[in-house]
Amino acid sequence: MEPNYKEIGKRIKKYREERELSQAKLAEKIEVSVPYMSDIETGKTKFSLPVLVNLVNALEVRPGELLTEKVCAKGELCALILREIDQQLTDCTEMQMQLLAEAFRNEKKLLVAYEEKMKRLKTTEEEE
Repeated sequence: MEPNYKEIGKRIKKYREERELSQAKLAEKIEVSVPYMSDIETGKTKFSLPVLVNLVNALEVRPGELLTEKVCAKGELCALILREIDQQLTDCTEMQMQLLAEAFRNEKKLLVAYEEKMKRLKTTEEEE
């Protein structure tokens, strides 16, 4: 299946504008000409994997955010959370990342248990 370069270009433009970057500034950051940057944003050209990597780094997004309409099933909120997590992990050691992953799994288990308890409590109250 061929990527939809026109839609990818729209997403690139959206992220560029959100970061208040001019087309010229982004072109400079990813080491391409301004006309080529314009062609990327309008979907008139197919760009290489190295250009994609440079775009991802310059815009501080995940590749999936540029390549697909939704980065995950939960949509934009998930994308925002993943971006924040990614930023927080940039200066972590491997051990810190492992500990954070374990903490996240434990917090999720606690959250699910809490929600189940609240659901049971609500059902009990409704029966009375």
